[in-house]
Amino acid sequence: MLFLQRNLIIPLSSLLVILSILFPALLASPTAHAQARISSDQSVQPHYYPPPCQGAECYGADPYTTTCGKSSANNGVTLTTVDIWTGGPQGGGTWIGQLYNYYSTLCQANWAVVWLNAPYAISIRISTVGGSERQCYPENCTSYYTGSAFPAWTNMVDGTVLTQACASLAIWGSLSRQVCVNQ
Repeated sequence: MLFLQRNLIIPLSSLLVILSILFPALLASPTAHAQARISSDQSVQPHYYPPPCQGAECYGADPYTTTCGKSSANNGVTLTTVDIWTGGPQGGGTWIGQLYNYYSTLCQANWAVVWLNAPYAISIRISTVGGSERQCYPENCTSYYTGSAFPAWTNMVDGTVLTQACASLAIWGSLSRQVCVNQ
């Protein structure tokens, strides 16, 4: 009889080891299970980084060398857009790109961005409507960018007020088209 019990104990203990590996919750104590449930219900909060600037403090800063241009859990980046056509703001001619007026919720600042599908002579500006802040690309606000590296963008202006982004397109050496978008 002792021999039969010994042969039965070894397979039963092996079965318990296998079950504990496959189903560890069966062997866990009720308090350990409750503690595990409590810790898994806690949400992980992203680390908050303060903005590098806000509103008028952002005037002249590059949105992409600061954290203002990067969308994150703490920073919503929104935009309004308008198409750029060789025939003018209402269309016509050839579609060549888009002008964006970006806004950072964290930094409360705006900047203008242009994407073109081919190199054209273009000047970009963003300004506060009714205010004195203005940023341009190229920075001197009088010349045109003729390169092919896009996007091209301005530095930031105060976004706590209405802003207007404009792109001026020069075809055949003179100003031929201008499009603007407010945000």
